[in-house]
Amino acid sequence: MPVAPSPSETAAPVGERLVSVEVVVPSGVFWSGPARSVTVPSVSGTLGILARHQPVAATLKAGRVRLRTPDRPTAELRIGGGFVVVDDDEVTILADDATWVQAR
Repeated sequence: MPVAPSPSETAAPVGERLVSVEVVVPSGVFWSGPARSVTVPSVSGTLGILARHQPVAATLKAGRVRLRTPDRPTAELRIGGGFVVVDDDEVTILADDATWVQAR
């Protein structure tokens, strides 16, 4: 069984900006925490999100979301579609469903 990454209390290296991520499914918040980068499967193609990203809202298709968190190299989850909203270093993913993908 994959282990869900937990938000880290570890501070980011000096000068590194993080985004605040919240993955929400119909039953509530699936995961929330800081990330160095987020990659989502939008219907227009893969969308990479870093700190200071331009505000955007996009429709997501079924696929994998990759989270590069301060305490783990990469965590992946599979979503069944949804939406992503990016605004002011905050990333909100509203997903139909989500499950953690086991590391290879």
